[in-house]
This record gives sequence, C-alpha cells and structure tokens, in this order.
Amino acid sequence: MAQAKKRVIAVSGCKGGVGKTVVAVNLALAMTKLGQRVVLMDGNISVPDVEFTLGMNKDGLKGQLSSDFIFSSSAECELASDVYSHQRKCLLDGPSGVRVFTPDPQGEWKDSIQVIQAVELIQDMDDLASDLDTLIIDTAPGLAPDNVTLIQAATEVVVVVSQEDVSVIDAVRQIKLLYRVFNVHQFYIVVNLVSSRRGGAKQFEKLQEYLKDDKEIVLCYLGAIPHDKAVSEAVVKQSALLTLSNDCRAARAFHNIGHQLAKLPVPEPKGRIEFFLPGRIKERI
Repeated sequence: MAQAKKRVIAVSGCKGGVGKTVVAVNLALAMTKLGQRVVLMDGNISVPDVEFTLGMNKDGLKGQLSSDFIFSSSAECELASDVYSHQRKCLLDGPSGVRVFTPDPQGEWKDSIQVIQAVELIQDMDDLASDLDTLIIDTAPGLAPDNVTLIQAATEVVVVVSQEDVSVIDAVRQIKLLYRVFNVHQFYIVVNLVSSRRGGAKQFEKLQEYLKDDKEIVLCYLGAIPHDKAVSEAVVKQSALLTLSNDCRAARAFHNIGHQLAKLPVPEPKGRIEFFLPGRIKERI
C-alpha cells in the first residue's frame, strides 16, 4: 500500500523572544485534538527547551519513554538499559497524546552543532513514518546552517513574528535566505502577542512590503495570537496553554491556526533534503 504523506511543520522565528516555542507546543496540542497523531520535535539542538515548556521535567523528573523508543543505530540499542547515561535520541510521552522527540534526553548544552547532526535528525524520523500524521518542529532562533537545514526540510514553514518591528526585519532575512539558497517559496505567517487583530494584520502587511520585489515568494497569513495573561500563567506553571485553558482567546486562536494547517494539501517532494523523503518518493512513483 502507498505510504500516506506526512505533514511536517517547521515553526521558526529568526529573532528570539517572539514566542516560537509556545506557538509550536500549542499548535501540536491543537492538531492532536483534531485526531491527528502528532510528534513534536525539539529542533533546538544546542539548547532544547520543549520539555521545560510542557512541564515534563518538573521536580527533576523526565517524561515517560514512549513504547516507540527510537535508537539511531544498532550499537545504541545494545545500551538501552543505560539510556540516561548517554546522549541519544528518544521519544517521550507528553500531555494530551502529544509525543516529544528530543535529540538529547539529558538536555545538555552544546557549544557547536554541525549540519550533519541536523541531517541525522531528519533521517532518524524515517523510523516513525508509519506512526505519525504530523511532525511539528520547534526550531532554534537565528540563521545557523544546522537550523536552516531543519527548516527547509519541512513541508510547511511557519514564521512567527511579534509586534516588534525588528522581528519583521529578521523574518525578512530568514525568508530571503530560505528562498534564495533552498528554493523555498511559500511561507505561513503567525503574528504573536498582538494587542488587536489589526495589529497582527499590520505586521503582515509590513512583511509583504519588504518582500514585494521577490515575486516568487508566497506569504500566507494564518492569523494572530492575542496577548493573553493565560499564556503567561501557563509559562509560569510550565504547562501548555491548551492544557490549562482550552477556551481562552489565545487558545481559540491556536485552534483556528491548527484547523487551517490541517486542511492544507501536503506538497510534493522538492528534491532537496526533506523529512520522510524515501517514502514520499516511493509513493509518487
């Protein structure tokens, strides 16, 4: 039987502090509530923080290993009994049915990351192809080569900006790099922490103005996340917003964005380094 196409959403933001991780975590929960099998990847290889945002490391406790524990090599399988004494990749059971794929369950800081490590992460996900519908990647801020490699490998790239104009300028840099170097044409925009819907629309219009000369770049506005005290409370409690307050203004915005993304057709392979590429090529043939 032909393998079903997998949706891979890279949640990105060139500037730190725009709420990218909060968007990725709650988007994963929103799509899980739609009945999809969702895996949330912590793509910030040097400073992983998805587990912290979800509260999976409270009181020093780690999330429970999923039954779909992943090893990147047969040699690592032999060391399964001593899993936390080695840096390895694993799948953890998170809240509300979301599973979290982390490149390092010890969460240790790394001072340098190579592109090959990002490529290995992409290849490792092939083992999960039959067990997920949507992969959401919380990428690192900035334009480091390893980070850009993860972003361009997704089927959809979501760029998060805020009401700060500098976040729009940084988003322009990221979009131009992905377009000119990796031939990524389409970008979905989320404006976070807005005081009004109009404020979100204005930021999107500024982004359009900066990129108006690049005719082949397509920008799609998914919507805005309102500045909601419930989000801050969830961060303080180390819990996802949709776990604590599923019907607040910000939660409804996340649900709306999740619905929009779930309705999109999964694009065909582009011929570059991509997630689940072998299965998608086989299906296309």
